[in-house]
Amino acid sequence: MAKSTKTAQTPISCQLCNNDAVINWKCIDCELWLCDNCKINVHSRFKSSEKHRVVSTEDIGNDITSHLKALHISEVISSVFNTYQTELPCIHKIVCSDDDVVFLLSNSDTQNHHLIQAKLRKDSIKVLQQFDIECQDFAVNRDSEIIFAPTSRSELKAKSRTGDVRTILKASPLMILAIYLNKHGELLLGLRDKGPKYPVTDFCTRQVVILDTDYKRKSTFEYDDSGMKLFSYADRIVSDSKNNIYVVDVINDKCHGQIVCLDMNGKKKFIYKGYSILNTPDTPLIPCDIAITPKHVLLISDWGNHAVHALTEKGEICGLQRTKSLGILFPCSLSFDSEGFLLIGCEVDQGETNQRAKIHAVKIH
Repeated sequence: MAKSTKTAQTPISCQLCNNDAVINWKCIDCELWLCDNCKINVHSRFKSSEKHRVVSTEDIGNDITSHLKALHISEVISSVFNTYQTELPCIHKIVCSDDDVVFLLSNSDTQNHHLIQAKLRKDSIKVLQQFDIECQDFAVNRDSEIIFAPTSRSELKAKSRTGDVRTILKASPLMILAIYLNKHGELLLGLRDKGPKYPVTDFCTRQVVILDTDYKRKSTFEYDDSGMKLFSYADRIVSDSKNNIYVVDVINDKCHGQIVCLDMNGKKKFIYKGYSILNTPDTPLIPCDIAITPKHVLLISDWGNHAVHALTEKGEICGLQRTKSLGILFPCSLSFDSEGFLLIGCEVDQGETNQRAKIHAVKIH
């Protein structure tokens, strides 16, 4: 994926005056974004002897592909390899094992709550087992135990292959949100205090903690270097091979969110709030899940905009895909299978009845 000269969290400014003026023009030949003043008083003068094509952003504003090509940002998905039809209303999370067995979580509500184990075949999906577990997130450890927090979220439990359930941790008075198992066998948890989710005040507790292999608290991350809270609601957590931690942070009750990246010591590296061409006040980032490629590219599902974003480990945009053009609607969960295909678990349109969610196996660039 081509690397952009813009950082992911920085909106586009005029590339001549570098001010935050409204961008209304694009010079196709110079590949510059221009404000009104620079288009009239600067660009037209030093390019007066040349015929440059300057177009209104309105002319290309409805075609995001033109924007991406102009900024040398590639698409994420090269092709859709396969599509699996499930019997679930949504695929909120996918966990893949090495033998193409997947664990799928659908938790729309208590009546539509499912956690299943399934086998992905060439042209179908076969349900192997359905678990009597209600949870918002889960992980699968090396012993094939399912690590989850029941409905009250005050305890962390493990369910074995034989169905035995044991309590790992009591989190009360806090609630367990996100659950992730890293390559070292350590658990990363998102925690919050009980009560309303929002607004987040100075008196709220919003944390990401690391538990060692004995499930003892090893690290707690809550504030940045300036004393500001790092998270509002840690909904999903992943980490990479360099122990960087990436958190899907939901900031309000409309599911608008951001990606918070920390290093292994809990120091904030960047916050990604979306890409300005796609994510505007009318179309904010609604992140649901994160997957990381072997080359440390961060993939983010943007549910409300039918999109997948790709970032470098520095938080720079390096790819963006409008998945709707590929028939992939409301992308929720992301996971790589053993062959390197990206699995995208989707949600059905809430306005559609009797519809079932799909999983798309795609090749990425």
